[in-house]
Amino acid sequence: MTPRHFKLRHLALACSLLGLSSMAQAELPGPQYQVQRVGPLCPIAQDPAQYNTKYLSFFTALVQGKGDWLFRSRYDLRTDFGTSAYGYQQFKKLRDALKRKGVELMVVYQPTRGLVNREHLTDEEKARFNFDLAKANYIKSIEGFRKAGIWTPDLSPLFDERDVETPYYFQADHHWTPAGAERTARLVAETLKDVPGFADIEKKEFASTVTGLLPKAGTLHKTAAQFCGTTYATQYVDRYETEPVGEASADSLFGDEANPQIALVGTSNSGPAYNFAGFLQQYSGADVLNLAVPGGGFDSALLQYMSSQEFHDNPPKILIWEFATHYDLAQASFYRQAVPLVDNGCVGQPAAMTNKVTLKPGANEILVNGDTAPLRDLPGRDYQIDLTFSDPTVHEAQAVLWYLNGRREQFKLEQSDRVDTGGRYVFELRNDPDWADLNLLALEIQGPDNMPANLSVEATLCKRPGAKAQVAAHAQ
Repeated sequence: MTPRHFKLRHLALACSLLGLSSMAQAELPGPQYQVQRVGPLCPIAQDPAQYNTKYLSFFTALVQGKGDWLFRSRYDLRTDFGTSAYGYQQFKKLRDALKRKGVELMVVYQPTRGLVNREHLTDEEKARFNFDLAKANYIKSIEGFRKAGIWTPDLSPLFDERDVETPYYFQADHHWTPAGAERTARLVAETLKDVPGFADIEKKEFASTVTGLLPKAGTLHKTAAQFCGTTYATQYVDRYETEPVGEASADSLFGDEANPQIALVGTSNSGPAYNFAGFLQQYSGADVLNLAVPGGGFDSALLQYMSSQEFHDNPPKILIWEFATHYDLAQASFYRQAVPLVDNGCVGQPAAMTNKVTLKPGANEILVNGDTAPLRDLPGRDYQIDLTFSDPTVHEAQAVLWYLNGRREQFKLEQSDRVDTGGRYVFELRNDPDWADLNLLALEIQGPDNMPANLSVEATLCKRPGAKAQVAAHAQ
């Protein structure tokens, strides 16, 4: 047999075996598999103990949803809402102060991702989440705000959405989408129409148009990547802008419109990316002055606005305050700063004590009862302090209040570095039952860390507006 014949014979044998193998595969059924996508969330990302920094605590703890959807167990799947009886009482105190100034307060209490987008939870997580309890408690919190006299739209019609083109929230980000902002603005505008003074506000026509795409690399996705090394695709949704139309558009070009009578303060959800203020204008027909502070928490935008000369010279008829449900609304330190700012602190009030001091590191004595005049009766329930640092970049300092009986209180002066405070801080002395009658002895300021050169502070102690009424109420 020649080498050529030998090769041909082996080739024929190989083809014959291949044919037999193919016949066997055709006749015998192969193994069957069911392929199910497993979420990329690793076990460590689901462990609450791993969320051990201030930033990470905001995401405690990630929960895998359907597809690329992620949720946070603490904030997105919570079932408790609103605040305590003390919180509602203090909220009413702030509302009453604004109303005396002619300002109606409206709260936009943003619902959670679990309440609106629970259909994107896995079946297991959906069964674990007590949606009915969460919904009932959210509605109860709306009733709590309303009982305090605060205009509050009920956003529960947006809950448990299905079959929408663009969901209310991003797949894995704590912000609403522009579509979610629009659906919220529709409901808010309906409530706005019932607010006293709204009918008197000049109206015009606004239109919102798509201006491109808004990319979102979700904050929850970024946190998951930090734990798991997972990568996610960027989500894209329509971006919107709102403009006046017709004659209203021409007026705006020439600056003919009056000062807006509606002001919006809030979080990054009210920032330009999501066009919430624009949609409010579209559905209400009224100009909205947007003063939101992205990254400033729930209070920074409000405190900054009420510190401004604009607020005191041209107060709005309606103040809309947007924030999410996870913020602590019973922070006494917040109300002690917010309420006196409504009436501009000690501006225009007789000073009980005043002083200006150049600060040194450590404790600095600023105001002392009896230092330049006979000892005075300065009970905490009647007085407030208004102080201004010479350098407006000071966003954190420590005040120490001493009382004649030897008690002292440390009060932290702190604002987000996203806001311009002008270096000014205003706060009431304590009015708790066991503090209200204590007589103020002194105010100290601790020199801030990394203190600017030649930093000085000017401080004034004055009576709160309506102090006599507060004294009478305290005596009852």
